[in-house]
Amino acid sequence: MLFTRLVVTAKSIQVLTPALGPNTHVDFSAVASIVRNLAECYLFFFFLCIDDVPQDQKDARIILLNLHDDGSRAKLFAELGEEELDDETRALRIVVRTDLETKFAANSYLAALPEKRQRELLRGEKTPFVQDDVIDRTDLDKKNFRFLYRFLSNHTHTGPVAFYRMGEHGRGAGYRNEKDTFYMASALEFAATLLTPAIRDMSGLFPEAEERGRKARSADIRKPARANVRRRK
Repeated sequence: MLFTRLVVTAKSIQVLTPALGPNTHVDFSAVASIVRNLAECYLFFFFLCIDDVPQDQKDARIILLNLHDDGSRAKLFAELGEEELDDETRALRIVVRTDLETKFAANSYLAALPEKRQRELLRGEKTPFVQDDVIDRTDLDKKNFRFLYRFLSNHTHTGPVAFYRMGEHGRGAGYRNEKDTFYMASALEFAATLLTPAIRDMSGLFPEAEERGRKARSADIRKPARANVRRRK
């Protein structure tokens, strides 16, 4: 799922990256948001699928992912108020939560963590890893990653960096300009540094996939997805 998401996100970046003709609409902030999304997806992909850690840690990471999912959903639906949930949904959430807490307590890696850290992880409100810790285990340049991630985040969240000095720099108005072209190229280069190891590592997990992919037609690849859509209807 995560690798598929990486590929789909990369395709979206390609679609949003303009062929720089004289009347082309240029929106670097839109591209920045999706490249930042790609970076986050890559870290999840590496953390869950690629990083070589002992089995108890692999199991722990899946538990933490599910806790994060549970915590995120609880926080999301809390905005509507608990009264919006029916009794069956509340009961099911309690079952899921109890199961996750039981698995957490039974995992030797998680049980050995300081109690304060355990409480934080059990809440599931935050991403189940520290970005810098994951980056350190990859082949990525951490200083470059952190700089570009923060820069892209300013455009994602409309920070002052995204709109200060727009007029002075002649950027951000939707037309081709030197600054946005440079930023766009930098974002694409960053995306490439993430996709390259992702493809390499995925090919290592499934060495026959590249050959199968060359033989497969686009129509064949899309068949399973279309079948799922029909079943849902």
